[in-house]
Amino acid sequence: MSEALTKSAMTGSKFFVGENGMIDRFLKIFMCVIIGAMALTYVAHNFANLDEAHAFFTYVTSHEGQEAYPVTLFPVPPNALIIAAMALVFTLEVAAGALLWLGAWRMWNARGVDAAGFNAAKLFAKIGLGCAIANWWGLFQVIAVAGYQLWQMPGGQSPDHGSWVFGAMSMMVLIYISMQESDGA
Repeated sequence: MSEALTKSAMTGSKFFVGENGMIDRFLKIFMCVIIGAMALTYVAHNFANLDEAHAFFTYVTSHEGQEAYPVTLFPVPPNALIIAAMALVFTLEVAAGALLWLGAWRMWNARGVDAAGFNAAKLFAKIGLGCAIANWWGLFQVIAVAGYQLWQMPGGQSPDHGSWVFGAMSMMVLIYISMQESDGA
């Protein structure tokens, strides 16, 4: 793009925010849509496979197959607590997805405004990412993997790995969208 055209585009339209600013804004919006879609897809699968989800939560908290470290400090919970844990996981996944999509929509609507306006539009996306991190690192990694030693159970490797990756993806996007916008290039 020629320098004259770049200056014309940057000064003559609300669409352009600095040389790379609009690209960053589009990427931040797009990443929030992706993580939101992932959270909503997972919770949809959980609801579609509710009996299997309950069976897996029961398996994780059963201490079954824990041979490397046979003593687990967390007790086997009653069924009501398993259902409450499922409800919490599902709620965090719905909240993450819905808040990320709301945040992406707000950022989309604020994509042409000044830096302060766009930074303010990130609020719901950040809260949604916090829900995703709380779910995939807090509940899965802390409670299931460390607390119930999911890592050593025969069916635990994939959820252990997946929750780490999904939490990391959410954290990376949170760091990226938290970078403050500027009104200049």
